[in-house]
Amino acid sequence: MRHFLSCCLRMGALLAVLAVPAAAREGRFALDDLDLVLRLSDGVVLKGDALIGLTLMAGQVSNEFEIRIDDIVREGRLASRGIAFYRMSVKDVVTGVSRPLCEADPDGERAAFVFPDGAGSFSITCTSGAEGKCILFGYLPWETRDGIPLRDLHRACIHMLRADYGGDNRPSTRNGTAVNVYDRLGIQHPDSAPGMDFEAAWGPDGAICVAHTRIADNISLEELAERYPQLRGKLGPHVCSEEAMRADPRALLFNQSTLTWRRDKK
Repeated sequence: MRHFLSCCLRMGALLAVLAVPAAAREGRFALDDLDLVLRLSDGVVLKGDALIGLTLMAGQVSNEFEIRIDDIVREGRLASRGIAFYRMSVKDVVTGVSRPLCEADPDGERAAFVFPDGAGSFSITCTSGAEGKCILFGYLPWETRDGIPLRDLHRACIHMLRADYGGDNRPSTRNGTAVNVYDRLGIQHPDSAPGMDFEAAWGPDGAICVAHTRIADNISLEELAERYPQLRGKLGPHVCSEEAMRADPRALLFNQSTLTWRRDKK
């Protein structure tokens, strides 16, 4: 399926404690499916509208910060997804100034949602970031499909969206770049994408092969070969095609993008 890219602040796993000043009570946030709930020390459970205005105390003791739940998304594309989406802000502990937790997504919404982290707690992510986008694509890292842990497909998706070919957190994409995304399991299907060519096949550790780089001005095939020895011999359309990669079980995800040239190429 065709998608546009944007970036946002990525949050790690959180075990959040909340103080309720008016009631002088404390509680602990948890998940109910993909809804955030607050279980207070007196047994009361709050969710939905009751969470608006409350604050998560997150981070380490030496680096604690506040995330405020400002509102719940009730309209637009996200409202029909069956997931609770929140507008949140984060407070700078030094200046006391608050700013939106999330960057705007392609629809202009600054929305966050929570999901299980696999370690008994949860993470917060934004709809504008690669991690959140990949969950919304259907790559749920806490589930398994056809014997394949979807966390592997989720990791492959994050690398793909960021054009992180080596899987070493060195993205080479550009915000707003269009890609056509599809996968081996049929969770996402290829759309008609005129002007796009097969770019790469992806696994949980990065690209399996690369036919062409997404933003040639950011990195070329020659630079990929120099930087990532594991990709040597797997670069260029003559060795990297969707047909060939369909036969490689390591390739979980595929994408197309517009072929661009370096500015200095004649």
